[in-house]
Amino acid sequence: MQPLRIGMIGTGWINSTHAKSLNKIPGIEIAGLYNHHLAKAVKFNVDHAGGGAKCFDDWKAMLDTVPLDAVYVAIPPGAHDGESEYAAAKGLHLMLEKPIALTNDRAESIGAAVRKAGVQCQIGHHMRHSAAVIKLKQMIDDGSAGNALFMQGRFFTNGLFPKWWRDPKLGGGQLIEQSIHIYDLARHFFGEAQTITAFADNLNHQRFDDYKVDDVSAATVRFKNGGIASLCASNCAAPNDGSITFTVQCQNVAVDFRGFDDATFHIHNNKTSEEIGRGEGKVERVDVKSDKNVYDELSANFVNAIRDGTPLRSGIDDGVNSLRLVLAAATSAKQNGAPQSL
Repeated sequence: MQPLRIGMIGTGWINSTHAKSLNKIPGIEIAGLYNHHLAKAVKFNVDHAGGGAKCFDDWKAMLDTVPLDAVYVAIPPGAHDGESEYAAAKGLHLMLEKPIALTNDRAESIGAAVRKAGVQCQIGHHMRHSAAVIKLKQMIDDGSAGNALFMQGRFFTNGLFPKWWRDPKLGGGQLIEQSIHIYDLARHFFGEAQTITAFADNLNHQRFDDYKVDDVSAATVRFKNGGIASLCASNCAAPNDGSITFTVQCQNVAVDFRGFDDATFHIHNNKTSEEIGRGEGKVERVDVKSDKNVYDELSANFVNAIRDGTPLRSGIDDGVNSLRLVLAAATSAKQNGAPQSL
């Protein structure tokens, strides 16, 4: 098997996570590494690429000189400056961390480049790769769940995170950079949004001079299928006790996610409490928990898409449209909850 040669733009925590997953897949070679601090790329090379990759502090030089098949781009969303478009134009497949940008224009530029080149483009929405999310999506798609009706999603943390994350020009804020995960899952289950209204603020971190982003947000979304979602995020939870939880209610099943990879399916086949009490139906409870690492599954999905055309669970349109949704939420919040049409 010809090795699949991978380049990485960015050598922070998330690409180290992806590298660990790639190293479990046969026939993978991490061949090129970029970080504008060259020493960080060199250390990453030793830690995650067996010392065999070429290291650069110029991403264009890496893409021009190292023979590659695919590139993992994991840099702050506000730092994108044409890397993805350039790689796509060279015919390189892309795995882009979310959010793929901080503006719709930049996201559309990346999307246009990917579509023109015809390359595979996975988006780093890792939660889509959990067994419970896959099962619910399958039930919605095959009709056994019935219509998706309502979702409540919660993304709770408590941390300062890296310096770039606290900078609205680089990270965009919790609403955009973190809670995009639950907004993306809502799109995954319900389809495209129609209208959104939201509020967001920095209520608890003013004592940190460089903390310039939101630490609370809440949004209500109406989807084109008629469904509704209530999505909220907070960076004010108990320290070291964050959580990502959500509930999805469909006509025939209600699913409680204790985490994105651990859920209970309450299958009731659209029966009410009264009907079940009269013996006209029952509730079947099924626990679904991932036995595989979702990051491993994400990279396996990406590699298989390149090798044999396996469908991606999160493609470039998801990267563009999930960003559009959270940017609309952020715009609504800046306008004191004014509804935004999508």
